[in-house]
Amino acid sequence: MSNNEGINEQEQQHPLDYYKESIRLYYYNIVLHQHVEQITQERNEIKQKLQKFQALEDQESDLSMDDKRKRNRRSAVEIPRSHICQIKNCNKSYGSEGSLMQHMKIKHGITLEKHMNFIL
Repeated sequence: MSNNEGINEQEQQHPLDYYKESIRLYYYNIVLHQHVEQITQERNEIKQKLQKFQALEDQESDLSMDDKRKRNRRSAVEIPRSHICQIKNCNKSYGSEGSLMQHMKIKHGITLEKHMNFIL
């Protein structure tokens, strides 16, 4: 038995129908093409979502940078000084009661309790 005889026997046992095989491959190609298009569309949607997310993240970081900027503080001449030290020969005045209390504690050694007794 030669090789040619073995091939002919296989063809007789399982004959190929080239038309059916081509139709099967054609349909398989269509299904595969649709699947590739679907995956490509999903990939593009994910890319768009990622770009939107990155844009939002950039905006958020810009806002946080605004929060970290130096505060604009009033200069000393812009602060109205309505709290005046009551100690004799002390001409200091302050913009807040807390600042006046701190001055009295540091410069004159008077705490809040002593200050209340001093005023009364």
